[in-house]
Amino acid sequence: MDFFVIGDQYMVLGFKLVGIAGEVADSAGQALAKLKEVINKNVKIILISDRLTESIQDEIEEIIVKMNFPLVIEIPDRQGAREGKKSIQDIMKSSLGFNI
Repeated sequence: MDFFVIGDQYMVLGFKLVGIAGEVADSAGQALAKLKEVINKNVKIILISDRLTESIQDEIEEIIVKMNFPLVIEIPDRQGAREGKKSIQDIMKSSLGFNI
């Protein structure tokens, strides 16, 4: 398994439609528990809703700093980017170097 997604039911369903496994988390605490659980699996990239990470940012940064893999990427959910965060289009553009 290369990718895994943690988010609300709509986000997880959308990624499942393209073959990416995931788990629904309704709170930041659930998201952190799922993240810690998935880290030990053969996952290379974890996508997590930035709305869920708002209150657990310190814990996520601590996890990111300690490990080379998996790569943890916070992405906007269906409600769009939080204030002061990049949109999914901006993230993709800076990653790929062109608009999709």
